[in-house]
Amino acid sequence: MPIEPAKLVSSLGALDTLDLEEGLAEALHQVLGSAKTLLDADMTGLMLVDHAGALRWASAPEGAVEAGPGGLSVPVQVGGGPVGTLDVYVSAPREWDDSETAALQAYAGLVASVLAAAVAARVKGRLADQLHGALEHRSLLERAVQVLVRREGMDAQAASEWLRTAARSSGCEVAQVAADVLGGAPLPSDRLAQAKARRHTATDREVAVHRWDSESHEGAARRYERRGQAGRAQTERLQAAAARGRIIDAETERRRADQQPWTAPHQHGPPSEQG
Repeated sequence: MPIEPAKLVSSLGALDTLDLEEGLAEALHQVLGSAKTLLDADMTGLMLVDHAGALRWASAPEGAVEAGPGGLSVPVQVGGGPVGTLDVYVSAPREWDDSETAALQAYAGLVASVLAAAVAARVKGRLADQLHGALEHRSLLERAVQVLVRREGMDAQAASEWLRTAARSSGCEVAQVAADVLGGAPLPSDRLAQAKARRHTATDREVAVHRWDSESHEGAARRYERRGQAGRAQTERLQAAAARGRIIDAETERRRADQQPWTAPHQHGPPSEQG
């Protein structure tokens, strides 16, 4: 649904009375509610990065908890770098157009302003603590990237990717790898770590698909139960259980593969063409 510029301006303008004295949670609740209305979404929410680098809900999602298939997410940046995402969801598949993306980005800018103001005002509370944690995590990664750029001659993008790859291959949190780099830890050069990282990435994607499948069938089962259609609800629950089984199978296979010795594939061509 295209968003007219005037409508976006009006929607944002209605929030010019936001007051942090009423609390950070209340201010974010107003922003999320307004974005939900403008984008005709079923749910909006703010996620912030935790100390491990994972995105966690920072604000209680505004809207229906079963919303899902049609989602749009944009980064929220504070102090020149990302600290989380602003997300909207709808319960049915939906193609988001450029005007809707731009509208959500505008709201992400407003959220960033609210969060920056909270930091400047030294607002206290759970949300403020979570925000400080996200800023500290980003600062740790940025310092580790700077070390890799200076010490290893990488560019910033390659250094960031290396931190994520090293974390996946070692089973550690990105923050721990970054701390190790700051402590002078050397770069691992073995291809086993690289192969394991690629395998973990592929498995993570597979697990995410199966988890979404399971949650979708569970949501459908609840809806059928509310309508009194017990048979169809049972079918959906069986399909959800099957999806959970596929998750277990994928994770078991990953653990099994991690325990196997790794052999480099046969390479063709002169050494200059290998790797």
